[in-house]
Amino acid sequence: MKKGTLSTIICGVIVLVSFITILFFAAPRGLGRDRDNEFRSGSGIEISQLSDLQSESLYKLCKVWGYAKYRHPSVIDGSLNWDAELFRVMPDVLAAGSPDEANTVLYLWLSQFPFTTAEPGSTARLWLDLQEEAGGISADAVWISDTDLLGEALSGYLTDLSQVYTADRGDSYASFDITAKVSFDNEQSLPCSPEDDGVKLLALFRFWNIYEYYSPNVSITKSDWDEALKQGIPKIVQTDTYRDYVLALAETAALTGDAHIAVRDQEDTIDNYYGSYFLPCRFQTAEGQVVVSETSDSESTDSLQRGDVITAVNGIPIDERIETLSRYIAVPEDGKIGSLMDSSLLKSDQDKARVDVIRNGAPLSLTVKCSESSFRSTENLSSRLISDGRIGYLNPTVSSENELKQIMSKFQDTEGIIVDLRYYPSNFIRRLLGEYLIPEPAQFATMSLPNPVAPGSFYFNDNCISGSGYLRSTGEDDTEYPLYQGRTVILMDDTSASRSEFTIMALRQTPGAVVVGSPSLGTDGDVVDVSLPGQISFSISGLGVYTPDGGQTQRIGLTPDIECRPTVEGIREGRDELVEKAVEIILSDEEVE
Repeated sequence: MKKGTLSTIICGVIVLVSFITILFFAAPRGLGRDRDNEFRSGSGIEISQLSDLQSESLYKLCKVWGYAKYRHPSVIDGSLNWDAELFRVMPDVLAAGSPDEANTVLYLWLSQFPFTTAEPGSTARLWLDLQEEAGGISADAVWISDTDLLGEALSGYLTDLSQVYTADRGDSYASFDITAKVSFDNEQSLPCSPEDDGVKLLALFRFWNIYEYYSPNVSITKSDWDEALKQGIPKIVQTDTYRDYVLALAETAALTGDAHIAVRDQEDTIDNYYGSYFLPCRFQTAEGQVVVSETSDSESTDSLQRGDVITAVNGIPIDERIETLSRYIAVPEDGKIGSLMDSSLLKSDQDKARVDVIRNGAPLSLTVKCSESSFRSTENLSSRLISDGRIGYLNPTVSSENELKQIMSKFQDTEGIIVDLRYYPSNFIRRLLGEYLIPEPAQFATMSLPNPVAPGSFYFNDNCISGSGYLRSTGEDDTEYPLYQGRTVILMDDTSASRSEFTIMALRQTPGAVVVGSPSLGTDGDVVDVSLPGQISFSISGLGVYTPDGGQTQRIGLTPDIECRPTVEGIREGRDELVEKAVEIILSDEEVE
């Protein structure tokens, strides 16, 4: 073969390989949702002045878009980029001259995405049967049949869509793991500029619909959830800075009363609402007041001292601070702020703050040096023997199961133990401590879990068991644990939240157990993360948690057997009045009714 011919062949092969490579990388791959890049840098939608009609039309758009998002097969399988479709239809919705015209726009838009109705598949049928057998919460979708609101055609489309049940949701915006826990990891990240009203509305619509269909607590929000949407639309459109955008979203989220919600954004907007500098102290609420419970320099009269009642920081009354922050932080009930505002309430925009306090009944104004980091407690939080070794005090933040076993071995012959669930427990505490305290397995709660094929529906699950022998029955641990014979007192207050509450529910199945303190925060269930445009994230309670007989715990919290609250005097004297009450109960000869 001639040299020139060989070179020509080699060059031809290289060109062919290069052409195939270009075709391979240029060819559309992956989900249709991921190939639709038209709006990756923004929506291009700006609203100069929002009319009442436009606000009403956007409210309708949010509900229709969200209903289809979690039910339409082509959205669920990732074929359609539903965020992009929102941006495509939104200008026409805004331009509609009447409610009927908005309904027509929405119907014609959805008509581009046909679907077929059929009997539920075998997997979907299993989920529907489980819902029917176990009972639970059914989705409230009466509005899709409201022809006065939607018109005949749009209502008919949504009603037909309500009969579609899709089990395979791995590529859905709301996907599920094998335990049926929902995840929103498939949501796409988008930038958000202050003038992009389309993206800001997408953020509101995304969050509102997630809570509408994947919160078991949507029926007990602090404000009617539909009204929250109606109020939120003009507020989000009116924002013209990133900070105002974050605050508008947080204001809508706070209306849930779901204390698992915590706004996280690139500027720490909520935490730094009053500044980024921390006062050098911790606080408790006592007798309706904010009281310094620990500080770094309590010996100096010119500094904050334990027992000081804080009345204002930098001229802003403490009640005003609480009221303002409560607009953006989901407080389940008035007054339950201790664990929710510990990183935002006592902040300053400068490294020195003027702090007004009441000390021993007299008003006093202090100039306090602040810190860039939060105050670190020096309290002894270790589990230990107290009352001359007669009582065991258990802090549930123990680091390992082996450590808990050693503690319980030390406590075995005491007259009682105090389990302090004002602190957040390790994950294994509920199961392992229950083996020592509860004679036999006992149900302590009922949960509601999302039904993957029926958005907005949750089925009940009674498999919340704790007690001696339960770990052996599940194969987790074959050890037989010695049953503790002393009294058990459990401490809680409004800082007891989530896993603390779940653990209290389990351990109060202990015979003769007494719960001392004040109602817990009322935010039980697992945490599900939600991401929104502009690098904002929230969490919501993804599971419902109820008493064994189905009673509400969310927002109202758990009720103690004996109410005991700290006092200003007790805090000033460095006493823990809940521990004192627990000791009194354990060492008393009388049984608590």
